[in-house]
Amino acid sequence: MKNLLIWGATGQSLVLDELFKKSEYKLVALFDKDIKVSSPLDVPLFHEESELFDFMAPLKEIHFVVAIGGAKGKDRLRVHNFLKERGLLSIRAIHSKAMIADDVIVGEGCQIMIGAVVATKTLLGTSVIVNSSASIDHECDIGDGAHIGPGVKMAGCIRIGEKSFIGTGAIIAPRVTIGSNTIIGAGSLVLKNIPDNVVAFGTPANVVRQNS
Repeated sequence: MKNLLIWGATGQSLVLDELFKKSEYKLVALFDKDIKVSSPLDVPLFHEESELFDFMAPLKEIHFVVAIGGAKGKDRLRVHNFLKERGLLSIRAIHSKAMIADDVIVGEGCQIMIGAVVATKTLLGTSVIVNSSASIDHECDIGDGAHIGPGVKMAGCIRIGEKSFIGTGAIIAPRVTIGSNTIIGAGSLVLKNIPDNVVAFGTPANVVRQNS
């Protein structure tokens, strides 16, 4: 079995733990900087980086996945790069019941959850999350650190910018581009391009404010 660290100890860690149940990976530790968070799983939880790395020092080849979801793509990418610099090994967490076309490019650190569908000629950048039952059609391009929420429906030839978050159940029409660091609200219907650094929602979705 390969040793696994999950960085982040809230809801996303539970989903990932289920994904790894019948895999070659054995969860050995959780990390979360929030001292108010208690371990949801039967493994040690660390809140201090020094204590975590002391615990892992005797272990061989620690693999990791970053359980930071939602509109925190910048944090997820930062932690991903930090752990790689410390010598940990990034993995792709892909549920056995996800459906992914053979020619899809899946970047390192990606998480593809149960029931997700990713169609032909799609590109997923580094540390992208495709949540449960999300559907991504042909020739889409999903930027680094983006998060596609549960039940999202994306038509073909869509571009999602880096660190953007598409909320639960949103629907995106073909050939739409959504900028970087942008949030699309849950249940929205996106029929036109949405720029960088904004929050948009509604049916149809419109920009409601800047995303700082």
